Amino acid sequence: MVRNEEYKKTGEKNKDLFTTAFKTTIPVLLGYIPLGMAFGFLLDGAGYHWIYAFIMSLFVYAGSGQFLAVALLSAGAGLTEFAIATLLLNFRHAFYGLSLLEKFSGIGKIKPYLIFALTDETYALLTTTDVPQGSSKSKFYFYIAALDHSYWIAGSVLGAVLGSVLDLNIEGMSFVLTALFVVLTIEQYFSSETRFPFIAAVGAGALSLILFSSDNMLLASIVLGT
Repeated sequence: MVRNEEYKKTGEKNKDLFTTAFKTTIPVLLGYIPLGMAFGFLLDGAGYHWIYAFIMSLFVYAGSGQFLAVALLSAGAGLTEFAIATLLLNFRHAFYGLSLLEKFSGIGKIKPYLIFALTDETYALLTTTDVPQGSSKSKFYFYIAALDHSYWIAGSVLGAVLGSVLDLNIEGMSFVLTALFVVLTIEQYFSSETRFPFIAAVGAGALSLILFSSDNMLLASIVLGT
């Protein structure tokens, strides 16, 4: 009887923790579904079956990297071009990992998945959301990462399926990613006690735009910001 009560309490606690994680990820849900649909539309437009949208989103899960992949596939690029372009585009994740060394310490077997699922939006949530008191850090982080991942998969598959049966104009839909970044940055700003990183980021971005073109300023901004 005592053991059954313990299982019941554990189950209720896990349910509450999952609910908290879901509420935390709602902004990402609202961004990933339409953005994932845009990727699905583009992949379908490039002549690929919807199953490829599912496979890419499940095993690649790179957001902007997947949009780049569609362009490279359409252009007939080789493996070397894919590797170099993807490395340059996602190089910022190296900085994400360094800043999460302490947070990811002692989280057990789910660490490899958390590393794999570390998108810009998931990083923003993990760095601004406190683990509920008395709850498992590893479970809470896993729920956030897995929920975000599921949103992206659902959006991309939905877009690819709809794209195969509908004729839609998706011009401007890719701006959803930029809008989502803006929303998450504003949330980070108001939840953080330190303002200097935001000032440094704005300064680095502005200086990079002055010194470099808008197409080549991202890497310079990361270096200057660091």
